[in-house]
Amino acid sequence: MESKIVISAVNIRKEYVTKKHFLTGKVKEKYVAVKCAAFDIEEGKTVGIVGESGSGKSTIGEIVGGLQEPTYGNILYFGKNIKELSDEEYQDYRKSVQFIFQDPKGSMDPNYRIVDILSMPLLTAKIAKDKKEAEKLVDDMLFRVGLDLSVKNKYPTEISGGQCQRAAIARALLVNPKLIVCDEPVSALDISVQAQILNLLRELQRELNISYIFISHDIGVVNYMSDTILVMQNGAIVERGPAKEVILHPKENYTKKLIESAFM
Repeated sequence: MESKIVISAVNIRKEYVTKKHFLTGKVKEKYVAVKCAAFDIEEGKTVGIVGESGSGKSTIGEIVGGLQEPTYGNILYFGKNIKELSDEEYQDYRKSVQFIFQDPKGSMDPNYRIVDILSMPLLTAKIAKDKKEAEKLVDDMLFRVGLDLSVKNKYPTEISGGQCQRAAIARALLVNPKLIVCDEPVSALDISVQAQILNLLRELQRELNISYIFISHDIGVVNYMSDTILVMQNGAIVERGPAKEVILHPKENYTKKLIESAFM
């Protein structure tokens, strides 16, 4: 069966202006966060992006999901440049690429209950016609990600980090995404909870055929989750390949150091 490419990143470069002339506004200094990054994400597969802090991996994830625009290069959604999508197509793309962040509590409004937070995208995207239907879908998804339904009436500050991350996964899944960008989704959790969340993500991928970008500084975690690994250093992809190949036969000294630090 021929694989489908959900997202293609084509020669992505991201620059940030760090200094301008105080009179003319002319750019004097720039910081290049991402340099000529290119890769494909297949349906039902995981691309892992690993590197130290500041390597550009989170910037790549945000560009893929439309939270930032590249300075140069293009993002293709099922082969079509997102800059050329109609309004309806663009809304579908934004709904189809969801995020799970490092700090689940920080990504949820503490003034709303979990049920309200999870219902909001369903009502906004008109997946549910009213609050009652939205709550039914929320109940089903909370059960699917292993949460007791009593959690839905609590606020993010009233539940554990692991429960909150499961709720964040439920929120991402509720709009039937094609791709989820997982940006350090377990680094803030205890080791035992990390394993539970990683196994849940893998199980959901098998069930729903979702694609992931899995971003982490820990190459061991990336190896566990990924089909393909991209190693980033100073904004550039310095090594890439099937996960097993990169781990067992790394070519770059930087990759070897990441492996040594993860498996010491």
